[in-house]
Amino acid sequence: MNIKTIAGAVICLLMIMPTAYAGDSDALIQLDKDWGSAPGSDGTHFLSDDIMALDSTGVAGKAEMVEAAASADAPTGPYVAGDYKVHFLSHDIAVMVHSAESPDRHWSMHVWQKKDDKWQVAATASIPIAE
Repeated sequence: MNIKTIAGAVICLLMIMPTAYAGDSDALIQLDKDWGSAPGSDGTHFLSDDIMALDSTGVAGKAEMVEAAASADAPTGPYVAGDYKVHFLSHDIAVMVHSAESPDRHWSMHVWQKKDDKWQVAATASIPIAE
C-alpha cells in the first residue's frame, strides 16, 4: 500500500468514528431514563460492580447504592430528565450530563462504560439544582 491509500483510510476512519459513537447517544439517554424510572433496587443492574458515586451524603459504592435504593420511598411521580449531553471519550466510555426534575431537582453526571456489549454506570455524581 502506498502512503496516499493509508492516509485516505485513516481519514475515513476518523470521519466515521464520531458518527458511530454518536449512534450510542440515544441508547445511553434511554438507558438513563430507564435507570431513573426503575422502582427501588430494580435499577441496580445499570451499575458497574465497582461504581463510584458522589452526592450530598458523600462517596458510595454499589453496596451502599443498592441499600439506599431498597430503603428509598417510592417516587411520587414519573422520572423527568432533560438537557442531555453525551460526550464519548472512546468507543466504550462516555460521559453524560443532564438535569432531572423529579423526584428531586438535580444535575447528574455519569460515566458510562461498555463491557461485553452492555453499558453500565462506572461513576456518577449529582448536585441539587439551585432554587
